Amino acid sequence: MNYRIFALLLTLLSFCPCFAEGEEDNVVNVIAFFSKNDTTKYRETHVTYEIQGNDTIVKGGYAEDFMLVVRDSTATDYTIECISTDFELLLMEPGFSDKFAKLCWDVTKKVPMILKVDSLGVLKEVVNWKEIRDVCQPAFKVACDMIKNEIDENIISIPGLIAMFNNLTNTEENIRKATSISKMFSIYGFSFALGKNKETSETLGHPTDISFDVSVTESNSKEDEELAYEGDYSIKTVSVTKMPATELINKGLDVSKQTTTNIGSENIENSRSILNDAAKEWGETTLTVNEYYSYFYNGWPKEIVEEKIIDLNVVKSVTVSEIEWINFRWQ
Repeated sequence: MNYRIFALLLTLLSFCPCFAEGEEDNVVNVIAFFSKNDTTKYRETHVTYEIQGNDTIVKGGYAEDFMLVVRDSTATDYTIECISTDFELLLMEPGFSDKFAKLCWDVTKKVPMILKVDSLGVLKEVVNWKEIRDVCQPAFKVACDMIKNEIDENIISIPGLIAMFNNLTNTEENIRKATSISKMFSIYGFSFALGKNKETSETLGHPTDISFDVSVTESNSKEDEELAYEGDYSIKTVSVTKMPATELINKGLDVSKQTTTNIGSENIENSRSILNDAAKEWGETTLTVNEYYSYFYNGWPKEIVEEKIIDLNVVKSVTVSEIEWINFRWQ
C-alpha cells in the first residue's frame, strides 16, 4: 500500500461532502464488525486516460495486490496490518509516474502499514508512520536518480520533485491522505439515508451538487459472482462542480511550478497568457466525481471505486481508482 504515496499526482479535485443523516430505521450505518485474524485480500487498479472527440488515450495504469489482517480486536479498537503482496504495470510502455511508483514499491514493499481504528472502523492512527517515512524518503531519492535519464533536468527540478514527495510523508496526516487507506476507511462511522438524496458542498471555492443513492441487499443470491449476502449495502455518490476554465488552468500551472527549475517556471509563465486566452473560449469546466462504496454485511469493504473527470470541453481527463476484494478468511 505504501506505493500509493509515490504514485500520487497532485489533484485539483477535493471532495468533502457533509454526509447525510436520517431516521434510525431509514439509514445505513457504516460500521466495522471485524474479528481478530480476519483477513481480506484486495486488488487496487489505477488508470488515467484522456478523451478527445472519439479518441481515448490511456496515459497510465498500474495495480497492486494487498491484504488487511486484523492483528488485535478489543471492545474499543482494532489493530490492522496492511501488507502489500504484488505490483503490476498495466501498460506495455509505462510513463514516468508508473515507473517511479514501481521503483519505490520495490524498495519499500517489505514495510507493512500498521493501523489503529476505533470500534466503528474509524481510522485513528497510522502506528508506524515514522518507520514508513524513514524508509520512503530515501527511496524517493533513489527512484529519482534511477529515472533521471527520462526527464529534462533543465525543466524539471529533481530536488523540487524529491521535496514534493517527501512532504507526503512528513506527518502522519499526510501519509493518510497520500495512500488509498484514507479512501478505504473514509466513511466508517457515518450514517446514510436510504434511497436517493441530494446535498450541496464546496470544491475549490465553488458550489458542488452531490447526489446519493443508498441501498441494501434484500436476499442472499448464491449465483451472484460478487457474493451478495443479505445485509450487504452500497452507497453511490455523484458530485458536480462548475468553474471557469481559466481558473482551473491557473491552478494547474501553479502546481506545476512547484517541481520545475527557473527555466521551467519561465516557460510556464510565458505560456500562461496563451493558455488563458484559449481557456476563455472553452468556457466552464465541469469537475465530476463518481464514487461507489460497497460493503459486506459485516462491514468489510467489498468494492470502492472513484472516478474523477475534468471536462474542459475540448478534452476530458479521467482518473479511475478501483479497490476490489479478491479473497477473504473471516473468523
